[in-house]
Amino acid sequence: MATMDQFVDALLAFPPRSDLTDNETYHKAALLHAQRLSKILKERSKDLVVFSQELLNVLDPTYNSLSYLAILHASLIPSPAARVEQEFILSKLVTFMMLFDGRQCRYGGLNLLDVMEAVGNGRLLPPSVAVECLASAILKLDPSGALLTSSHLLLARLAYDTDNIQPALPVIDKPIVYYPGAPDNNNTQYLCDLQLPPALYISKSTGLTSQLKTSSVLEYDLTRGMMYCARRDWRKARDAFEGNVTFLARDGGCSKIMVDAFKKWILASLLANGRHYNTPSRTNASTSKIFGLLGRPYVSLATAFATDDVEQLRLEAQQDAHVWMEDGNVGLVEEVMASYQKWRVLSLQDIYTKISIAEVRQMTKSAETGSTLRKDEDVEALIQNMIIAGMLNGVIEKNDDGTKFLQFLSPTVHSEADVAREIKNAAVIIHHLRQASASTDHRLGRSKEFIKYLMKEAKREKSGEAQDPTLGFETLLEDEDLMGDSLNA
Repeated sequence: MATMDQFVDALLAFPPRSDLTDNETYHKAALLHAQRLSKILKERSKDLVVFSQELLNVLDPTYNSLSYLAILHASLIPSPAARVEQEFILSKLVTFMMLFDGRQCRYGGLNLLDVMEAVGNGRLLPPSVAVECLASAILKLDPSGALLTSSHLLLARLAYDTDNIQPALPVIDKPIVYYPGAPDNNNTQYLCDLQLPPALYISKSTGLTSQLKTSSVLEYDLTRGMMYCARRDWRKARDAFEGNVTFLARDGGCSKIMVDAFKKWILASLLANGRHYNTPSRTNASTSKIFGLLGRPYVSLATAFATDDVEQLRLEAQQDAHVWMEDGNVGLVEEVMASYQKWRVLSLQDIYTKISIAEVRQMTKSAETGSTLRKDEDVEALIQNMIIAGMLNGVIEKNDDGTKFLQFLSPTVHSEADVAREIKNAAVIIHHLRQASASTDHRLGRSKEFIKYLMKEAKREKSGEAQDPTLGFETLLEDEDLMGDSLNA
């Protein structure tokens, strides 16, 4: 049996007390240490568990992240060891998830993924703690949050299912640019290089994510949209669902998840914009036809919503009540009906700059009752709520005779500081997009699937064959390969 001191010496061997200034030196040292830890876990895992409490008290989770991870893995995977005090080991798990060194844990591979999956599956920690820990871990590995991983999907499911959405937002709000695929073949690149795009160090090969299929990507956006709906953040919900609506399905196909997202996208659009727009131009034509057929009740509801005919809107909502129930969209439809009068009030600013509260009451109706509100005070309260929520830019004024008016205001003029801040934020976004574009071009240019596609196109042009504009590179790929390196940044 190994002694405590032997374990301490081995676990404290990395990083060495002297600074590792260059990537090559750090990479070699990290690989060697990871190999030693792997051997310990394979041959002496039980001994490691015996000394786990003492060892974890000696190690620094930030400085000795890989060693700390090895002890946690031995103590918790596949299930918490009976010899370890549960409260102690789980508190150390939380500390690790919040503090580990993301650069060092790029070499943690499957051990880190096992721990993140155990947390994400809700087996170890209370949901509120698990969501915060998992979100923190995801961003420590990839501060940009730009690469979609299997841990993202676990986080979204757990946060939505347990109604712990707020702590997941730092991850969920990040726009996805990369998808996990095969690692780059350039041997001069090191996992520890802080300039690497995340797709070059987070992959199935490095063990930091499981492989994602197209259904996983679709599920992630659908769940994100539902999370935003739960928070009544309709614009973000609409954008999340739109990712599914415009997804490049193979051969113009359309999955059930895409249809579900289309229906929710229509409802979220009504709540965010007060109207439903046609499917984006980048949506495949065949897919759009399927949407139109399977989502007809939703399109009819949206068409009525954009008019002053409240009775027609109520009829559409009532006659397709079974559809909303079957699709699980009753709550969203109720939100749409409740918002109808607010959007009719907003539409008045296209005609008036100032209008009395009494006139607003006579000119707008509630879709929930089909009638005007009973009192001017009810209309005033509705308008005040719209102003407070930021939906309406206006004020309620009172004349000398006591008559109250709604004064629509011009759009807010931003200060120079606000404009400068927006420009700075835009510059940061553009910088990240340029990096992503360059990485995508580099990897796509080396993809055998893309090269085959270019050769096929060259032959077609030479033979004079007409190209079907609805067909493209994506039609050459199988579903399970869509997240492979050919379409990865």
